[in-house]
Order: sequence, then C-alpha cells, then structure tokens
Amino acid sequence: MKTVIISAEQTLELVHETLQKRYPSTVFAVRLEDEMDAEDGICGVDVIWVDGPARDRVEDMLDRFQGVNWNPATGELQSRSHYAVNEEGDLVRVLYNIDYIFCDGPMLAESSF
Repeated sequence: MKTVIISAEQTLELVHETLQKRYPSTVFAVRLEDEMDAEDGICGVDVIWVDGPARDRVEDMLDRFQGVNWNPATGELQSRSHYAVNEEGDLVRVLYNIDYIFCDGPMLAESSF
C-alpha cells in the first residue's frame, strides 16, 4: 500500500480550506504552534474563532487531520493512520505531518448554526 505524507504547511492549508467551506461566515485563525514546541518532535495547530460553530463540531470535523491520539488508559500518545482512495482508485495511507489540533472557540454554537 502506498503512503502519502502531507507536510505540516499543506495540512494547515487543508484545515483552513475545510473550515472556510463548512463555515464561510466565520473567521478562523489557523496557525502552527510556536517553533519551540516543535523541538520536542510534537507539531500542533491552533484554531481560534470568536463566534460561529460550537467547539465540539469543529473538533470532530478536524479530527481527520490529526496524527496522534491520546490514550487516557495509558496516558500515552499513539500514532494514527488515515486512509483515502486516490485518483486511480487505489487505497492509500495518508499521514498528516501534524500531531494534534487545538481548537479554541465557543463552547456553544450561535443560534444561526
């Protein structure tokens, strides 16, 4: 099976595009976390917005871009793989070169959503 690695910068663009398509009237700030955090080998993305969709809706939508899961039973981070079908119809493994996405937005959605 072929593996496709999506860079952190490309993943950042995909996250932003996904948010704008789903919530075009909401302004999102999407950025890679500070360079200092990357020294530990962990790469994160911050997504911040003031009004619009509830945080849990955005977290669920962006979960597919995260490269790790936290296992509460062990307290450890575990690697994740994602799968997609390419243009030729083959199943490929997709690895996004970010570990997690931290969402900081409203706990409840605005009434218009």
